[in-house]
Amino acid sequence: MPMTTAVIAARNMLQAMIIIVLAFTLSVCSEGPPASWHMINVNSGTQGDANLIVIGDTTVIIDAGYIREAKANLVPYLKQLGISKIDHFFISHPHRDHYEGLAPVLDAGIKIDKLYYKIPADEVRDCCYSKSHFLKFVNYAKDHGATLIQPKTGFSLSLPNGSSLEILHAQEGNLPGTVLDVNDMSLIMKWYVNGLSVLFTGDLNHTLGEYLVADKRMEADIMKMPHHGGRSLAPNAFFDTVNPGYVLVPGPKSVWCSERGTRPREWVKTKMIPTWVNGINGNIKVEFARKNTTITPERASGDCKLKAFGTITFENSTRHP
Repeated sequence: MPMTTAVIAARNMLQAMIIIVLAFTLSVCSEGPPASWHMINVNSGTQGDANLIVIGDTTVIIDAGYIREAKANLVPYLKQLGISKIDHFFISHPHRDHYEGLAPVLDAGIKIDKLYYKIPADEVRDCCYSKSHFLKFVNYAKDHGATLIQPKTGFSLSLPNGSSLEILHAQEGNLPGTVLDVNDMSLIMKWYVNGLSVLFTGDLNHTLGEYLVADKRMEADIMKMPHHGGRSLAPNAFFDTVNPGYVLVPGPKSVWCSERGTRPREWVKTKMIPTWVNGINGNIKVEFARKNTTITPERASGDCKLKAFGTITFENSTRHP
């Protein structure tokens, strides 16, 4: 029996709907799993650093703040996202405001699969580093089932959707004729995601920062400001080499808006770089889609006579605003 006009029309409509659904499915699949960086505010009472990277089901943490800040801010944030395991946990360097939050994360029942850290050479020391205290936290993670890894310069971690995290520099000891401190032992890490790059600088100080000025690998689209935006951090020439389009600062308002933060604060102002600060803007989320990236602060406020930046979305092919 020949098909009626109504039946033919219905069939054509069904075929069109199937094509639309398939096209949408292919589009979603081509995007790959969502990727995001959360600079969590562990700077409500004092300075700290805590960065969460999420790509699909894979989670990475770089630093975790002090114990008190981690209990009050980091752990609730992870719980809110429904995170029960950290696949890769990096401690940029062994100062308490970067590693102590490791313990509250474990105490909250969040499993850590792999823990990455470095022990400074014996000749590297400063007022704020205790090897025995640091190793208590490392061993606490080991006792909870974490695999311990001490990476070196060149270490690369493959992540979903073609993303990767590379250690560009891991200082092993003092430079010839130059005495460094533990801040300069920070793992300098670069995250490659959807055609963009993010530079995680730990607490990179002025001395090693000068040494890295000529290293063009430091160039990145987004930079995490080193040393909480405070005094003695890497020189402006290093920032010029990074040449970021956007800057996130893991520091309290009391540092960023004081004399201690004058130099980096004036640098971003002169360069007219959109900048967000934990102690002013709260938690800051950066979402990396295939074609566009969106930076969203918890609070769209400004201070220190600098322009306030709210949510910004930009095309990945054009990183500078």
